[in-house]
Parts: sequence; C-alpha cells; structure tokens
Amino acid sequence: GSYDADGERLAYIAHGSGYNGLFGGTAGWKGYRGGTTPAIRVMNLDQNTAMTIPGAGATNFNPFWLDDQLYFLSDREQENFNLFHYDFADGSLTKITGETNWDIRSAAGYGNTIVYAAGGMLKQMNVDSGQVTELAISINPDLPQLRVQWKDAGRTIQAAELSATGKRALITARGDVFTVPVDDGSTRNLTRTQGVREYGALWSPDGEQVAYIVESLDGQTLVLADQTGNGDVRRLELGPHFYQLLAWGGGDDPRIVYQDNHLGLHFVDLDSGRHQQLATNTRRDAFEVDISADGNWLAYTLEQPNYYRQLMLYNFSSGEHTPVSENTADVAAPAFGPEGKILYFAASTNSGPVQVGLNMTSQERPYRAGIYALVLAAEGKSPLLTDSGDEEAKAEEEESEDSDEDQDASSETRIDTEGLSDRIVGLPVARRNYDSLAVASDGKLYYIDRVQPGISDEPPGGGQTASENRLMRFDFEEQEDESVLTGINGYTISADGELLLISKPGGSLVTAKVGDSLKPEGLSLSGLRVRIDPRVEWAQIFDEAWRMELEHFYADNMHGLDWQTVYDKYQPLVQHLGRREDLNTLIVQMIAELQAGHNRAGGGDVYSESGSNTGLLGANLVINNGRYQIAKIYTGEAWNTFLDAPLATPGNAAEEGEYILSVNGQELTDQDNIFALLQNTQGQQVSLRVGPNANGSQARDIVVEPISNEFLLRLWSWVETNRRAVDAATDGKVGYIYLPNTAGAGYTFFNRMFFQQVDKEALIIDERSNGGGQAANYITEILSRIHLSGWKDRDGLIFNTPAGALHGPKVMLIDQDAGSGGDFLPYSFRHMGIGKLIGTRTWGGLIGIAYNPALIDGGFVTVPFFRFFDPDGNWTIENEGVAPDIEVELDPIATNADRDTQLELAIEDVLEQLENYQQQVPQQAPPLPTELGE
Repeated sequence: GSYDADGERLAYIAHGSGYNGLFGGTAGWKGYRGGTTPAIRVMNLDQNTAMTIPGAGATNFNPFWLDDQLYFLSDREQENFNLFHYDFADGSLTKITGETNWDIRSAAGYGNTIVYAAGGMLKQMNVDSGQVTELAISINPDLPQLRVQWKDAGRTIQAAELSATGKRALITARGDVFTVPVDDGSTRNLTRTQGVREYGALWSPDGEQVAYIVESLDGQTLVLADQTGNGDVRRLELGPHFYQLLAWGGGDDPRIVYQDNHLGLHFVDLDSGRHQQLATNTRRDAFEVDISADGNWLAYTLEQPNYYRQLMLYNFSSGEHTPVSENTADVAAPAFGPEGKILYFAASTNSGPVQVGLNMTSQERPYRAGIYALVLAAEGKSPLLTDSGDEEAKAEEEESEDSDEDQDASSETRIDTEGLSDRIVGLPVARRNYDSLAVASDGKLYYIDRVQPGISDEPPGGGQTASENRLMRFDFEEQEDESVLTGINGYTISADGELLLISKPGGSLVTAKVGDSLKPEGLSLSGLRVRIDPRVEWAQIFDEAWRMELEHFYADNMHGLDWQTVYDKYQPLVQHLGRREDLNTLIVQMIAELQAGHNRAGGGDVYSESGSNTGLLGANLVINNGRYQIAKIYTGEAWNTFLDAPLATPGNAAEEGEYILSVNGQELTDQDNIFALLQNTQGQQVSLRVGPNANGSQARDIVVEPISNEFLLRLWSWVETNRRAVDAATDGKVGYIYLPNTAGAGYTFFNRMFFQQVDKEALIIDERSNGGGQAANYITEILSRIHLSGWKDRDGLIFNTPAGALHGPKVMLIDQDAGSGGDFLPYSFRHMGIGKLIGTRTWGGLIGIAYNPALIDGGFVTVPFFRFFDPDGNWTIENEGVAPDIEVELDPIATNADRDTQLELAIEDVLEQLENYQQQVPQQAPPLPTELGE
C-alpha cells in the first residue's frame, strides 16, 4: 500500500492472490480476468471508509501518490500494463503512458516526475508535459553468478543404469553423460558440452556403446558413441518433439525403443537408421517396455479406452502386434526371463478407482497388483512347477554338451501367440503396489513393493515415504518372496544379471551383488563435476523453456499466438541477465504471453540462504507495561496429534494475559527482541519465567520446546473458532467445514469435519483460499447423496443408508484466493445444484499440469497440459473464475474488529433457507406391523 502526502488515505491492492504471485515464480497476472485480478482500494483513515477504483476484470497494482493524486499500473485495456491516473474530483481515469511493446513492471514518483521500468529500460515522465525520456544508466556490478564455475552435477542426476557386466554406471546429469566406475577407474564425462543438454542415456546390451539424446531448438537427435568417449559418433535425427529412450535390444538386429511426448511409441533400427512408430497411447501415460534377450520381441503396455494398460507383444521380424491381457487388468512392468521362456509382469484388477488420479475419489484407494508369469511357448512349463525327483532319460541328440547350437537355441525367444492368455500363471505373493520387475542371473525375480498412503497417519517425517519402499525377491524353488532391502526409490540390473544399481532416498546411489543377501556399497559421485559458463547455460535453458511451451502446451495452436515472434522478442534479453533469478523472471514474462494459469517457472541455481531457525511459542505477543505480554495462546485444538503447542502443555502451560519475564535466565523487556533469544531453540528445552505481573511478582518457571512453524496451530484455531461461531449463531443447527485445498489435506479435513456433523440440519462449506489439487468429485458426491432407506433396530435410534449424508440446505464460501481445484469444487457444487455460492469470484485457473522435463540445472517450467470444459462443450472457468450467487467482500475494517462479513452472510442465508426447508427423510420408523407376514 501507499499513503498520500497527508497520511490520510491509504491505497492498497485488494483481491491480490497469494496463490499466484505477481511476476514471481509464476506466469503472473498478465491478461487475467478471473477472481484474483487485483483491484485498487483507497481507505480514508479519518472516516474509516473505503472505495474501490473502477475497473472490474482488470489487473491493477503498484499504487502510488503524487501529492493527492493517485497513480497505478493496469492492463484494463487488455493490452500491455500502462500507467493510469485516477482523479478523485470527477472520478475519471486516464491512461498516461502508451507502452505498446513491453509491460510497465514497476513505477514510482516524486514531485512531478514518474520513473518506470519497461523492456529492461528505465524511463522518466514529466507529469505536467507528458514527455517521456529514457534514462541512460551505466553500472558495472560484480555479479558472482556470471563467473565461470564448477558445479556438482550429482545434484541433478536424471538417469542412471549399469553397464553389461556392472563395471560402470552410466549417469546423465547437468546435461552431460558420465560413466562412473563401480570399483576401479575414474569418472569419465563423455560429452563435455557447453550450452547443450544431453539426457536419457542407455548402455548397449554388449556394453560397447552408449546412446543419448541431444536437445536443440531445431529438435532432438539420438547419438550413438563409444562407451570410452573415443571413436566415431553417429547421429540420428529423432524429430522436433521431446523423446525418452526406453530400451536397447541386442541380437543380430540392434534397435532402440523410445517414446515421444505426443503419446507415440517408436523404435529405430540401428543398422539402417530406419524409424518406425509402433503404437499410440489413448491418453497420457508412460509406456513400460522390455526387449527379449535375442532382440526379436518387444513387450509393452498400451493404455486402452477403459484406462487399463494392456500387455502387448510385438515381433520385430513379422511386424505383428499381439494383445495378451484382453483389457481385463491393468498391466505394468513387463520383464522377459533371460532364457526367453517366461515373461513376468504385474497386473491389477482393482485399479479402476485410481486410474484417473485427478479425481479425488482416487484418494486412499490402494492399488493392489499381483505378479504373473506368462509361459511363452505352447509346450512351455510354469515356473512354479516343482521337480518330481524322478530320473529322466536323456535323448541321444541332447547328450552333446553345450554346443554352440544348443546355446543359441536356448537363448532364442519363441512365442506361440495362440492361447497366450491361457498360459498366465499367478505367483503366490500378496497383492500390493508392485513395479520394476527384473530377473537376476540366479533366476530369482526382483521387484519393488511401494508403500501407499492411507493405511496409517504418520508423524511428520515418518513413514509412507520412499524410506518404507521394499526391494522384494521371489524364489521359485521356495515359491515365496522376501524383502531384501528397505528404503529404495528405484533400481536397475546389469545385463548379465549380476549387479544391482539402487537409488536411495535423498539421491544417493548404491550397488549390490546378486546373492542370498544384499550388501549395498556406495557409488562415489564425487567425479560428477561440470564447468559451467552461466551465460551459455542460461541461453540453453531459455531456449528449452520456450520449446517446452511449444511442445507441451495443451493447445497446439498456442491460442493463436505466434510463438516464434514471442521468442524473437524476449531472447535478446538473455544476454543482459545478471542472475539465475533474472532468467526465471524473463521466462515468466515470456510464458505469460499465453495468458494461461498454472504456467510457472522457477528453481535452478538461484541463491538461497538458510534462515536463523528461530523457535516459536505458538502465541500472539504484545508489548505492555514494558514487557512482552501473551495476548493469545494457540492450543492446537483437540485431536491434532502432531501439533505441538509450546505454551499449552499441561504442567508447563502459560496463561493468556501473563508476561514473559525472562528466557533461559536472561531478563526480557520491551527493549529486547524475544525472537533473538529464541534462535536455534527449535525442539530444545527452553526455560521461561512467566507471571501475571510485569514487575515479576508471583512469577514461576516453565520449560517449553519452541516449534519451527505456527501455521497449522493458527489455521486450526481459525477453523475451530469459525465452527464454534456457526454453532453458537445457529443454536447448533448448522455445521461448518473448512477445506484448505482439494488434495490430501482437503480430503482429510472434509472427512474429519463432515461426518462428525451429519446430525446437523444444514451446512456451510468454506473453501476460501483453497489451494487446489484434485478435482474434488468425492466431496460433491458425498454432499449430494440421496436418501435410499431407513433401518429400524429394536433399541436405539433408526439409522439410514447412506449413513454419511446430510440432506438439508448447504452453502459454500468462496473467494479470489481459491483456485485450480478450488475453482472446480464451487463449479461442481453449483452444477450439481447442491447449494449457493457466497463470497467473491474465484481465481480462474483450470488448465492443469502433469509432466514435462526438468531444466538442465534442476529448474522447472510447469507447462499447462490439459484444460477443463463443461458438459455443454464450452471452455469456461479459466481466466474467468466461478462467480458467487451472493457477492460479498471480506470487509477489512470489519476484519480488524474480528468480524467475518462473508461468514456472517452465509449464516444469515442458510438460516433463512432452513425456515422454509421441509425435511424429506423420515426421522422415525413407521408403526410396527401388527399382523404376521406384513
């Protein structure tokens, strides 16, 4: 905000979104017409009144005063941000700058001069004459981020796998390709490129070559190189998209299988260089593939219209595709046995509720998969068959020992496609969340059992993380599986099946030899270092961010925007960047041209510094009588197991109104900073002297443990205060629920608060400042349940089906800070006719994000992948938000007086609805039958 010259009026931004953030790590507000578009409000401090500067649907910010005249930035003409002047005398608005190419990003004034920034230039305007001139400012700062420097590439590992015999690991990191010795030798950087990103490296089955992809503005190239980094390099153009290498098949006709970012599965014949597309997924889902040891067969998963992934087989010689699983199960992780007789895979028949993770109905639904073996040849045997123990006669022609012909025949994969599905055998293992199947040299099957949320509610930093994932091994002789290692992100196995490369939580890599017990040994990543010229790397990052938008944005027409022209406009500014943060800002400005939500950029080698780790007491403090006085203590409320409230611990509690007189024996007065005394005390015992009097009389000592964050303490206090206020104002008739988001926390809050209040007559659902997440269909399904039946027990109250239902009036509170899933929830609430919406228009962001690659230094661009449209086939909500049925702003003056004007209106409205509501659900059973057979 900004005060006028007399300090009588305050101009400030209203409806500003903490969710998006102007020009921050997001695409800003450029072009936004939704609920979060900020408005300028002016408060008269003497009269305690406020007014809003006209301009609905525009983005207004950066208010400042020149004497008693108000200026601010706005895009109200739906073009560039320019300076506007508001005249309080006649209420007129005047645009006073005419920037047409660049947005004005900031402005300030003094006297009759305004200085503003646009297009990397500073300009000054004489308010009286309107004349604008550029300010020529030359500075020569020492910018440490521009220095050529060595970076630890081990922080940005993107892929890792073992060589054929496990002597080296192939790692792609920081845009380079390395091989790292498992035991002896030194790390080799095979590429050593500046301003180029290589990624996704694979090792050939014989260990002699490596393959990787090179990214460029023109598209991507597959490179085949000698594993030593010497010798000739072969390049095969892949095309203009983004690609991922999946598998390298050996044999007489070597091939690499890869996928593109447009749902396609391909292979390239390495002898001829011929590319061929194999399949196209029905929706965005990763292919999981494996190539048989002889290189003749490909097993792959292919998503079907019913959302299940089908198991497919492809014969490279005949070009025929054979479906195996008939769309009756969701298949994953195919893996050929080394002898070519069995194909192993995981499959689930209960995965329907979780196939669309966007839907909240997928929350806490376990994915349960079994592990199966497909016998490939018609006369083949189940791997579960036990030895009969009888002597077997050996045919004369079989008695020759290990001839070359026998070895070749034993390694050949033969698949009889007729009756394949009849030869599927289930392994006797529990149904869990399995992936990453692989067969070791000893014939045992390895796979990961991943922990799933919902089975328990763990303390912060506790279970249900990668530290609980288990590496499992199935022994076919014993016909049972066992856990051989806990705490695993993923693993690969060498081509000879002798060594495992395991990724651990935190990013470390270990290796372990296949055997009865695994003994992991750390893989040294100290040699993963690259010499970086920041200017060169930043140019590559900018180019790739531009290409990510071009390739991944949900609309291939880029909403009619000439994306090449956008590149030509912003790219010249790259050479003027001085910090990695500036690059993020420039990318944000560029992608904001699309005027789409969820389009963000951030991260990378930005400067960061750890905070002071100040301990907090979970209280509001005020200065009174020369001392720190406790105005409010946050207790954590009831039932919040993991919320620590330092001043509310029985036996060591303080009281509201008491003074904190000393900290760890050091006297505390209003001349001291209490937080300086609480530095580095998180989780440590701290002695506080507290008492009812500022002079220290009747004081006592308590021992508390300060916490690092008070957010949840304060949130639950606010939630429970609202719930109690609603209960009191409605004589217990109306319930209250708060939803912080539509992801895990929103799901948990809803279940906790809804089912405890199903005995209420009506309900207020508060989704203000909802951070989004999933499409909250679970919530609207519960809120819209219809009564099906009542049930009479001999004793006690009747009960109903469905039991968790509340049929009375419902209203939902919304505001400008509710977005994404927080847009979809009120949209669906209204669409399903559940009740009224009260408050202010929501954010307006229903283009979702799913997947696109990370940037070379670990930075990110979240490109919008998919967009909402309504049942009538209209693009809505995006850039519009969801408008309330009853509009009411959260009055800041009332808020300062501890009043919630939006909640007050919701209470008033729902009580009015209750006056005319007729309960349709029977409250008691009908009269008991009086005759037999009734």
